[in-house]
Amino acid sequence: MGKFVNRQRGSGTRLFLDYNLKKLNINSQSISGYEREEFTHIAVAAVVAAGDADCGLGVYSAAKLMNLDFVELGNEEYDFAVSKEFINMEMITEFINVIKSEEFKNELDILCGYDYTEIGKIILL
Repeated sequence: MGKFVNRQRGSGTRLFLDYNLKKLNINSQSISGYEREEFTHIAVAAVVAAGDADCGLGVYSAAKLMNLDFVELGNEEYDFAVSKEFINMEMITEFINVIKSEEFKNELDILCGYDYTEIGKIILL
């Protein structure tokens, strides 16, 4: 049986795993290595690349960096929330300009695995 390396409790990746284990009625104690925790996607990939674990949950860019195989399990979206009263502040508009820029998108392309089709989209609530 293979050995797993986990992300730390409280990380989005760990929440994703634990949610799906519960949904599938899988006891985490049945997973060899479940208790071994790393704090970054790169650290998980490094453990697998070193042969200290057979697999771990992480992002494509970390797997690619460590020359590992990757099986996509889902997509994750991130939102940047700001109060309406601050939306026109210079630092907020500059942040939005940066993430919408071709230079930033090119950097995401280098990392691989990121969908930026709606990056910088503003939704007023």
